[in-house]
Parts: sequence; C-alpha cells; structure tokens
Amino acid sequence: MIRTTATWSGPPRGTGYLPAAALRLLDEHGGIISTSELRAAGVSQTTLEVCRSYRSLQAVRQGWHCEPAVPDVIRLAWRFGGPLACVSALEFYEALDSGEPDRVAEIAQPLHICVSAGAARVPTPELLAQRWGVVEPLTPIIHWNTNDRHSGDRRAVSRAVALRQADRCDARTSQGYPCDARTSQG
Repeated sequence: MIRTTATWSGPPRGTGYLPAAALRLLDEHGGIISTSELRAAGVSQTTLEVCRSYRSLQAVRQGWHCEPAVPDVIRLAWRFGGPLACVSALEFYEALDSGEPDRVAEIAQPLHICVSAGAARVPTPELLAQRWGVVEPLTPIIHWNTNDRHSGDRRAVSRAVALRQADRCDARTSQGYPCDARTSQG
C-alpha cells in the first residue's frame, strides 16, 4: 500500500461538503442561508450546485437555501417569503420549549408569515404547488413588516414580536378586518 505524505486538505472536490464558515452561518441562522452569504463564506457556484445535487442544501426560494433538517413548515413559510409570525411563531416556540421539536410539523394552517414591507407580492399557493411539487397549501396570513421579520432568527420572529402580532391580529379580526392588511405595524 502506498501512503501519501501530503497533509489532508479537506474533503474531495465535488462531494457536496460545505466550508466550516458556511456551516457556522447555517447554525447561526437556523439552517436557512442566502446565496450571497454562501458566496461570502467561500462557496462557489459549482460547489453550491454540487451541494444541491447531493442534497446537503436545498433551494427554498430564489436566492435562499436550507439544510435538509429544516422542518417542512418553516421551508413552506420561506417559500411564501419569510419566517413564521404571530400564532404560528408562538406554536413553534411552544414546540421547542416542550422539548418536542417534531411537533413543529403540526403547526396549524393557514400559516402566519412575516414578509418585508417592501416586498411586491408573495407567490400564490397554486404556484408553490406547481413549482415545488408540494400539496397545495392554504393561503397564508401575511404580516408585512421589515423590522418584525428580522426580530428573531430565520425560522420565526421573536417571541415578543409574535405576541404583539397575535394581539393585533386578534383585534383586527374581531373588528371584521383581515389580519394581513398592509400596515406598518404588522
């Protein structure tokens, strides 16, 4: 057997491994990362394509990727445009607090999602079903607020924001208004 004297230089090229910097970013952001963040961490377009083909990363929407371990509910929220919000975020935190992360899959539909106020639109459930090959979801309730969207990690808005959103959402629906009206308050 011939042994090489060269030092180990990392995993072989073309195997779908991510650099340590990219893995740290994925951990920091709840398993969801943008293409520009991957590029800044040293991931080339070729490596990104290999990672997607080896399923070590999955495309969530244009410019965004996630780890395969990210729950389907959170992946669906991101396909609509952002993290869980309002009562959906509260259910997410309750599942984490109870020590049963598997319960995240049981978050009630329709999802409440937080999208940046500057977003033009969110995709329709029909388009998501066609594009991603998923069962057609219910139309989500959108909370249009940029600050709220960045309050928690990329899985859900912070607890405090989710509570505030739930109070406002409940007040709006009890007055007969839709919860997802475009307001700066969310």
